[in-house]
Amino acid sequence: MPLPEILNIGFKIDEEKLWQEDIPTETINLSDLDNNLSIPYLEQEGTDDWNLSPQMLLDNFEKEISHAEKVLLTDLSYPIEIYFHQNQWIILDGVHRFTKAHLKKAKTIKIRRISKEIALRNCRDQKQGDAWDQFV
Repeated sequence: MPLPEILNIGFKIDEEKLWQEDIPTETINLSDLDNNLSIPYLEQEGTDDWNLSPQMLLDNFEKEISHAEKVLLTDLSYPIEIYFHQNQWIILDGVHRFTKAHLKKAKTIKIRRISKEIALRNCRDQKQGDAWDQFV
């Protein structure tokens, strides 16, 4: 199944490269990102598909063992990376941290807002990012 349209920003982010960027961290209300609860960022156990949203993970925590372990082990002291796409903020990196914040009923979450310029600079295939930039 293809990537859900809301997540198709035109290229794949190199998360490790992105982490090296000097981007301000801010704290926002977790509820400001609630639209992300229904986006299928993950794969259900035993599938190879974009079919598991953070809300579905929270609702089926005991069945989604590998993702549940990642959620429990993740460190909320690190910010999540968000990107404005199709008139909403989506998560580029940190879905398990976002899910853990909801699991812990946190009121706030640390974020870094990723601009288009920064995203393009940190794509896995720079040629693909450059080509995409010409049409957006």
